[in-house]
Amino acid sequence: MTVPLTFLNRSLGEIPMRLTADDRFLLESEAFVRLMKPVLNDAAQIELSTKLQPLPQFGPDDLAQTGVELTYDPSTLAVVVVEVEPERRAVQNLFAPPQDDENDITLQLAKFSSYINFSATETYIWEESKAQRPTINIDGAVRVGNFVFEGDMQLGERFGISGDEYKLTRNYARFVYDEPEKYRRWFAGDLDPEIRGQQSFVSMGGAGVLRQKRRFNTFRSAVLQSDRQLILQRESTVRFLRNGALYRELRLQPGRYDFSSLPLIAGSNDVDIQVTDTSGAVQNLSYQQYLDPIDLDPGDYEYGAFLGPTSSRFGRAPDYKGPVAFSGFFRKAFLNRPAIGVGLQASKNVQTLTGQTQFILPNGGRLLMDGAASNSKRAGQGFAGGISYEHLIDRSGLSDSLTLRADYVSPRFATLGNLDGINTTSVSLSAQYSRQFDLRFLTSTTATYLKGRNGLNDSYRIGTTGYYRLNREWTFRAGVDYAKYPSAASRGGGFSVSIGISFQPDYRRRAEARYESRDDLQELSYNQSGLNQLNSVGFGGLLARQDGNARAQGYAAYSANRFDASISHASFGPSISDFGAVNATSVRFGTTLAFADGMFGVGRRINDSFMLLKGHENLGKRSVVAGQSLAQNNYIGKSGALGAAVNNFLGSYTTQSVQYDVEDPPTGYDIGPGVFRVRPAYKSGFAARIGTDAFASATGTLELAAGKPVSLIGGRVTLLDLKEGENPQPIPFFTNSIGRFAIANLLPGRRYLVETYGPNGTINHGFEFAVPSDTAGLVDLGFVRPTAPK
Repeated sequence: MTVPLTFLNRSLGEIPMRLTADDRFLLESEAFVRLMKPVLNDAAQIELSTKLQPLPQFGPDDLAQTGVELTYDPSTLAVVVVEVEPERRAVQNLFAPPQDDENDITLQLAKFSSYINFSATETYIWEESKAQRPTINIDGAVRVGNFVFEGDMQLGERFGISGDEYKLTRNYARFVYDEPEKYRRWFAGDLDPEIRGQQSFVSMGGAGVLRQKRRFNTFRSAVLQSDRQLILQRESTVRFLRNGALYRELRLQPGRYDFSSLPLIAGSNDVDIQVTDTSGAVQNLSYQQYLDPIDLDPGDYEYGAFLGPTSSRFGRAPDYKGPVAFSGFFRKAFLNRPAIGVGLQASKNVQTLTGQTQFILPNGGRLLMDGAASNSKRAGQGFAGGISYEHLIDRSGLSDSLTLRADYVSPRFATLGNLDGINTTSVSLSAQYSRQFDLRFLTSTTATYLKGRNGLNDSYRIGTTGYYRLNREWTFRAGVDYAKYPSAASRGGGFSVSIGISFQPDYRRRAEARYESRDDLQELSYNQSGLNQLNSVGFGGLLARQDGNARAQGYAAYSANRFDASISHASFGPSISDFGAVNATSVRFGTTLAFADGMFGVGRRINDSFMLLKGHENLGKRSVVAGQSLAQNNYIGKSGALGAAVNNFLGSYTTQSVQYDVEDPPTGYDIGPGVFRVRPAYKSGFAARIGTDAFASATGTLELAAGKPVSLIGGRVTLLDLKEGENPQPIPFFTNSIGRFAIANLLPGRRYLVETYGPNGTINHGFEFAVPSDTAGLVDLGFVRPTAPK
């Protein structure tokens, strides 16, 4: 049998064991040596391996002089390592971070895999009685070995001064090569350079490398830059959520957007940005205000380097007509010294050198500093710098936080994204304080001041907001603030109040009603997200009135086996009385073609990695499903006429489980364990064939004479009529207390021999049997008795 091997109440793994009739047990030597490696030091490992090398199997007495003692615990069916001498034990890290267990991986990556996502969106404007030409998004990836090629393009309308055109444009195309054991990724093609500190983002083409121990960042259409800028490559719907409450929902065209004026809250408050582009892809960008400019584990380091020509286009194919530029950084967190970070961005037109550091202060304080110096052909020399102080106050389960920040930008400070050094703000000051009165009541106060330059007046804003959780589902918030903007004509200055209440019974459903006096906004919204399962439905809507204008929006989304679709409708009016003056309806349809090692399937959108699952030929037309429960219709994909079932929801470099099932399998058919353990690489694929040639099972009762069962005996089952090239492993055999047995993984049309173990490890001939070639899965052998060998 196979049993767990344990030491100090932890499992080392599974090991084959033979339990003899005289209560002795024998273990497989090779497996034991392998499983004991985490327990023994190097010298003890060599000694144990040398001792057991001539023994395929061994008993406890064979471990004499090795410093290891074993016993068998029949109550738990486990072999227990009772003792390992202290001088032979390996060094154990008491506070080692949890790591993915790669020993239980049961399915390897496909050598060749690929997928391509298709999405088409059509909008109809009712007042004009016409539909716009559809927008079609195509993206995907091809993986060969460790190399990945990924690309994204769009066919749609382009509006310009010289006229409109309907054309195909490339968003990006690049090669990616990962070295996960070194936490390093290489790029070639269209780049999205990573930046740190005072560096600025610029689109580049060429080559790059990024070393980052914490999860490799996946490429995305929306890039968060220094927590101030959002860059969209496609038309997108952007939702800003602050502390779980919807702050603003906007429909934005491709381009660069600055949201540094969003009132942010330090400490316990989070900001989530949800970006849904025209292809249907959803990206979630999250960050906390309590930011560390050198966000690394102690002793860790990271770096990035990118080189190539630059482009200033957004939302269109990059042109790379700009000068060749370099962008790079290096950051290191030390064990007992302040962390540091340095960066360089340079082209023939501008060069910028940046630096970062931090000091941990007593009583939960931290001082952060970053600076930069630049030289530009157009602007000359400039510099920028910032300093912040953060303090966390722990009050026996409750916490307060304080953040102070000051930044200065000189008139001629330039970057790769700002060659002319146009800086309309010279000084920015901010202060943020959050107070947690109890587990239900939280307040936050923010104050900001911006000193203008080049004729732009100063601006400031101060406000406070309170959040009170009425119960698990209802949250009430209210706030007041006062603002002064650079121009008297600027909208929204002066005193303002806001009030809102939200209802969230679970993670899928959320409703909110809110009012803001600054924009004279009243809004009511509801959202219920769908699931990544068959026949899942998501829907939502919004009703709003602002300055007399009225608008209503509603949507519904549906997930099928081979596609997903959504429909939305929006109505606008210049006043309440003219509500519905403009109406637009949009319909989107998306599907995916996936391929892995000769297996093909059609499914829903794939963002990273995937698995294809298909039944063995002997399962006929029975469907294979990927998911948790076939009985409850709770699964992700289902095989059929359009190929394998597609599990489209795997992430990179995380060990995870993929469950599967077969619809109405034959009685006794062995479909396997029902779960695969996988560790996907970046944009990788898996191919799984469910079922096997050895799918049959046999049951029966072993007896010596009529009514005298052979109880609690072990043995093995071997294949008799071997074919050329076959070398199957023996199948374990055992009976229960009344002589019943069951044998799985049998080949139809073949003969097998059952042998039983006798005293002192002897092997006795049991009986032979044949599996009918036309069996559907289960063979009932009835009552069988030991026979003489033929």
